[in-house]
Amino acid sequence: MNRREVLLLLAGTAALPDRLLAVGRAVHKRVRVGTLRTLNPHQNETVATIAELIIPKTDTAGAREAGVPAFIDVMLAEWADDEQRQTFTAGLANVDERSRASFGKDFIGGTPPQQTEILEDLDYELARLRDTKSDTSKNFFQSIKWLTLTGYYTSEVGATTEQHFRIVPGRYEPCYPLEQ
Repeated sequence: MNRREVLLLLAGTAALPDRLLAVGRAVHKRVRVGTLRTLNPHQNETVATIAELIIPKTDTAGAREAGVPAFIDVMLAEWADDEQRQTFTAGLANVDERSRASFGKDFIGGTPPQQTEILEDLDYELARLRDTKSDTSKNFFQSIKWLTLTGYYTSEVGATTEQHFRIVPGRYEPCYPLEQ
């Protein structure tokens, strides 16, 4: 089992529910390339960097190439309420604060090992919250992980290349070939 399969299983989206897939596909269709609706360019680049560290490019597309940053921007603009947007952008600011405190530069200016260290700290804090049965619904790192995984696995590349999802043909084909 490779890293992406583990991420997919851990995210609880191994078999994406039809509604989640439908919502994700609809959000991807609403993306306007080059247009930010909620995030500023710095925040968007921070989101893109975090998403790419969660799902990096390997022999298949990474989160950036799958359009995850734009997906997250649309989700924040159209699906999140003001409090959720505020929590998310405050989380992004906190990532920069942590990076400046540890390495003297914003998160996106850090090296990949420095960026990974910050994300590992955030993940450790999230795990501690889960262990103590604390409410994690307002945790930034949980939000960005969920949005990244959902955005990736509902994108065309995530659904077709990673999950081998086949959309039913748009016409009736009684002898449609099935893959084993």
